Amino acid sequence: MSQEYRRLNGSTPMQVYTKIAFIGILVCIAYAVLSKGEFIRYLTWTGETAGIYPDLFESVRDAANHYPYDWKAIYPPLIYTVLYFFSKLVPGDYVTLGGFADASETPNGRLVGTLFLMIVTVAVCVLAAERLGLKNRGLLGLMTVLVFSPAYLFMLERGNVVILALLFLEYYTFNYESDDPVKRELALIALAFATCMKLYPVIFGVLLLRKDKLKEATRCIVYGLVLFIVPFFAMGGLKEIPHLFENITKISADTIASTKGFGYGFKVNVGNIWGAITERLGLNGSGVELVGSILLLVVVVQIVAVVLLAQEKWEKIYGLTMILTLIPSFSWIYNEIYLLIPFVLYFAAHKTMKRSDWVYIILFSLITVPLPYASFFNSLPGFHKVSLSTLTGNVAMLALLLLLCVKSVAAFVQARTSKSESYPQDQMQVTE
Repeated sequence: MSQEYRRLNGSTPMQVYTKIAFIGILVCIAYAVLSKGEFIRYLTWTGETAGIYPDLFESVRDAANHYPYDWKAIYPPLIYTVLYFFSKLVPGDYVTLGGFADASETPNGRLVGTLFLMIVTVAVCVLAAERLGLKNRGLLGLMTVLVFSPAYLFMLERGNVVILALLFLEYYTFNYESDDPVKRELALIALAFATCMKLYPVIFGVLLLRKDKLKEATRCIVYGLVLFIVPFFAMGGLKEIPHLFENITKISADTIASTKGFGYGFKVNVGNIWGAITERLGLNGSGVELVGSILLLVVVVQIVAVVLLAQEKWEKIYGLTMILTLIPSFSWIYNEIYLLIPFVLYFAAHKTMKRSDWVYIILFSLITVPLPYASFFNSLPGFHKVSLSTLTGNVAMLALLLLLCVKSVAAFVQARTSKSESYPQDQMQVTE
């Protein structure tokens, strides 16, 4: 055994992961310089873009005139109520379809957009560092690892509000079981906020479906309904509720239909990677679609098994994040940013390096560390090709899900077997 290997095994899993991540980051910086920036194209949207932070300012455009759902908006009105103030800080043309691009590229747009993303990012890292017991250098290291991850870089380039939903969801998962009643209540409100910004974080409410949490679950539902319904009065009225869900249904269908036009590389759901592989191999027909449906079903079954049977909290949380990343047809690369939550919970619970930790650290690294790559799918249609990062991220997420599923089912079967074996003996003792 080498001295370096022994030294690494004397570190915490978090320290080992951070070292691997920093090596990957340095290699990618060198590669970016040598490729004259070509490497960066595979981490961001490579088609035509509309100004700086286009996702953010497109939502600002949707909010500016109080009728976002006339612009095919797909978020609940709470986020548009917040972003309405952006339009006052960044004056511009928010009436025409593409006018927001000019507003985003003004000095006001660059400054306000950057400050917003910086503040939320720091808040996310502070919460994570507090959970991990990190200070100063540890916090700086965590921020460095986060901002260089493919998910964060893609989110940053787009300026997507997923980072804000992550902040509230992070606070909820870290505090919904807190001994402090104030933190527990704030956690319920945080989940309501996350849900009323991106909708699908609502799935994390299943963590409250326990006998001792039913009152808290009820209050959380009330908070969610208030935060969902009241902002509609500022954004077109209650009549816009069905309009919102109509837009969501339509954009989901359009996303599936336009995948080839955009390219497969900007998405990470199961259907996306299966479509890219079959397209690359020239496969088509009903048989291919059937296999894709079976693959999706297998993933869903694995997720359910992990959420219901997992022994560790971080494993259950990982299963829930897979619903947010691998299942939706509109799951972009930046949705992987939600994985920060189960990863932090893992490192917080595992302070001593064991052999089994290496498996998890390697899988975490394949998901979060940027790789010096070019696309292996250049023959595919669309401008954003499936890259090594997209592929390894998908494979690593699926591998980790399978590992946790096998582990959870095995533990469940063992527990049931032990219980059934002890039952006859207990009966015999009672009879005697």
